[in-house]
Formats: sequence, C-alpha cells, structure tokens
Amino acid sequence: MLVRMPDKQVAHLVTSHSLTQRSGYIERGINHKLVRGACKSLDNMVMWVLEATMGLRDTEDEEEIFQDDCQPDRFKLKPYQQAQARLSTGAGGLGSQAAVMRRFSASLGNLVGTLPAVIAALRGPLGESVRVRIPGTVLVERMGDAIKELNQEHAISVEILKGILPPSWVEWALEPTGETGRRQPTVAELAAHDGESTTPRKAQHKLGKAINKIQLEKFMESLEHLPQEAVPPTRDNPYGGQEARNMAYARTRSSQGQGGHAFLRAAPTDRAREIPSNEFVYATRRALGVEEFLAERCPRCHRGREGEIITTVHARTCRRDGAQVNMHEPLKYALSRALNGLRVKHDVESGAPFTGERNLSMDIVIRPGALTNASSPGYRNKGILLDVTHADPQAQVHLRNGSATSDGIAAQASEARKRQHYARPGHVSFDERSFKLTTLAVESFGRLGEEGYEFIDELATHAVGGRDGGTMALKGVFKERLLQIVSVATQVAISRRVQRYKLALRGRQDAENRRTRSTSDQSTPMIWGWSVDAS
Repeated sequence: MLVRMPDKQVAHLVTSHSLTQRSGYIERGINHKLVRGACKSLDNMVMWVLEATMGLRDTEDEEEIFQDDCQPDRFKLKPYQQAQARLSTGAGGLGSQAAVMRRFSASLGNLVGTLPAVIAALRGPLGESVRVRIPGTVLVERMGDAIKELNQEHAISVEILKGILPPSWVEWALEPTGETGRRQPTVAELAAHDGESTTPRKAQHKLGKAINKIQLEKFMESLEHLPQEAVPPTRDNPYGGQEARNMAYARTRSSQGQGGHAFLRAAPTDRAREIPSNEFVYATRRALGVEEFLAERCPRCHRGREGEIITTVHARTCRRDGAQVNMHEPLKYALSRALNGLRVKHDVESGAPFTGERNLSMDIVIRPGALTNASSPGYRNKGILLDVTHADPQAQVHLRNGSATSDGIAAQASEARKRQHYARPGHVSFDERSFKLTTLAVESFGRLGEEGYEFIDELATHAVGGRDGGTMALKGVFKERLLQIVSVATQVAISRRVQRYKLALRGRQDAENRRTRSTSDQSTPMIWGWSVDAS
C-alpha cells in the first residue's frame, strides 16, 4: 500500500501521477455530473494518502475515516493547505490535482476533436439521418451543462472559453434559457472547428491550465484570512499550529515561478535526484506550511525565553547554528557533480581569479571557453565565477524587505549582496574582461534568482550543442533535470539541517535530565559546541 511504502518519494510520484491521472480515462466518456461524487471520493482518498505519507496521521485509522466517506473535516491539513496541495507544482502545489475539477477538461477536451470529426465523417443518406439527430442527444446536452458550470460556478470567463473551445459552442451553451428550456444547437454550430484548440490534447491542456489558474487565484485570496500572528503548535499537538499570514505569503511566493517545487517532479533514477524518505517527509510538510513543535526555547540563541515556542521554522533559520553553511555546501557540490556530468571544466573553491585579494575564493570557477555552446557571449567567451547561496524568504530580514508581498525578494537581496562583496563600484576583485560573476541564489521553497535561472538556461543550451544545433528540442529536458538537481539538493540540505537541530536538542534535553537526576559533580557532554554545565 502507498502509505506503507518505505520510499516516500516514489509513493508521492505514484499518488500524483497514477491516482490523480488515471481517472481521466473514466472522466472522458462519462457525464461530468455522474462522476462528480466519484471524483470527490478520489480527491479525499488522495488527500488521506498525502497526510499519511507526510506522517500527519496514523495509517491505522484508514478503515475508520473511510467509513463516513472520508469527510473533508476529518483531515489534518487545513482547507487552504489542501487547496495548495491540489495545485500544480509550477503554481506552488504538490501536483495532486483535484479530479473534481479535472473532469471538465477531460470530458470537454475529448469532444473538441471528436465531435466535429464525427459530424464531418457522416455522409450519404444514412449519415445525414444520424447528423440531424446529434443536436438532440444527451451528449450535447451534457456538453452545454459543463460549459455553463465552468463559466458560472468556477469563474472561467467567456473569453478564455472561446479561446479553447469552438466559440459557437460557448455562445450556444451560455444563451439565456427560454420557457421551454435550452434550445438545441444546429449541426453547423456543433460541426464548427473555429476554436484555437483543434485536438483533444491541446484542449485538455488549455482547459486544465485555465482551471488551475482560477484555483490559484482562489488559494491566494484565502491566505488573506489567515491570522497576522502565528498560532504555535503545542507539545500535545505538535503539528496543530497555524502560520502567520506574512509567513504563508512568503512561502507560497517562493514556491511559485522559476524552479519552485521542482523536487516534487524528480524521479529517483539517479543519485542527484534521489531524496531519502525522512528528508522528503520534512520537505513536503515544509512546502505546505506544516511546522512541528520542538521546544520552548532555543539552547543555541536562547530565543523563546519570553514564551515564544520553537518550531521547525527556527530550526532552519537559527542564526547561531550555521544554517547558511549547512545549506551552502551540499548545493555547491551537487552543482559540481552536474557540471562533471556535462563535462564542463571547472574548479571548486578556487581563489585563482582573485589575483589581488588573497583571502577571496569562489565556490565554482568555470574555466574560460568551457561553455562554448552558450547563447550569450558573456557565458561563451568568459570564465564563470559561480557563487552559490541560499536565502530563506521567511527570515525576518527578508520579511522586512517585502518577501511576503513581492516575488523573489530574498534571492534578489542575496544577488545584490554578492555583487557588493566581489564587484562593488570602484573595487572589482577580479578581471572583468576574463570572468563573469554569476550568483545562483536559491530560496528555501525553490525559487531561483534571475541570475541563477539565466545560468541554468545557458548551461542547458550548452548541453544540447547551442541554439543552432538540431537537438534544441532536448533543451527543456536538460533544463528541467538541472532545476530538479538544484531543488533536490536544497530540500535535502534543509531537511537534514532540521534533523541535526532536533538531534542536538534531544541530546541537550537528555543531558539536562541526567544532570537533574545525578547527585554527583560529573561533567556533562558537549552540546551545541559548549558544555551544558557552562550554560
């Protein structure tokens, strides 16, 4: 069973790609109203599997929760977190798309290519007798109901619908209903192939994208109702807290856009994209804003003395515990291994470009001419000084700068700080004629800075032989793989950072318990870098 699979990464891929996608075969051929109940049950089952995989509920309550048809109020995740989980990974969700919404794109998209083709194929006296009966069929009536429901209940505008479906279908379906009900369309209206989408695949993709966009807008609006101050979890209910509004906004903005949540699309086919189970569980909880109670104060920075609860948020942002170093090193070496795989000559921790600054070194130095197939002359002709850095948009410094209200603020600040460090006006520490400074800034929830995303794009271009090569179709494959490698390395590093914090915290608590029980003046172990007795 999925929830008992030891490999949580594979379990999630099966859940998001199998459970939520395979239902499309049923949705295409059955009335969208008839499958609504089944789709709701499927969505509830997927949400239960997700919660069990994340360790938020015991698998023993499986029979109990499904006895009452798995009612939504039985879930551990809050409604806005469930809504986020059902968004696509590109929109900052977990990719567990709702079947109850996808049924529209499946059924309508299937008709876009088949109905006009069937009408066109009916010829002769027998064919004509069938053609004239098509407008009065139940199939056409269901099609009109689906279009009307999308427009009136799910806020898909007429303009968007006409850009996906034949405009004649949309105009007919949205006509005011007369005293005798909706009029039957003409054969000419049904046979019209005047829409932009002429194949089922295109129509399903565009409808799904439009529906997902509306769901994203509703989700972002729901964040406005969150409290301004966080409600911390408790020792008795370690996952029962409520994140503050600005923290939720910062998290969701960071998880959207370029590179966000790419780790959720990664299949463990190689070590660079493999996520151990514990690390994957921490990453998925973090992606939905599920934070865990850890302690009543931090033994490292002593935060929490005034009653503030320490959660996993503090575990990954504690300024006294080397958080930046713990994130930085794994990402640097993951990129180095990726460059080795592409046979790009480079050096790690090299100070060679800084001839006048002996105390400076660069994370990765790509040698001049190593990216000969890149599209930009700066990447193609110069060496690349690649500085790898991590930025947490939920850190107070970035929240004050607006990470909750604007996209990519944390990454932008990191890029600016690196430019100031290495190439501030009037004091450039390297030869700009030979080297180009590039900062690859990765935010905690996946978003890449502009410079980092440009570097990944140029590296993918180089990997396929340049823009003039015949294999440019593969560029998207290389780019996605590189984004997944960066995302996986980042999430694994953050999860392990939290695990180390918890282990050290547990060790300190055990030491304090032993000290309390002990009646002798014995030394205690070193925790957090100093003796417990010394604190």
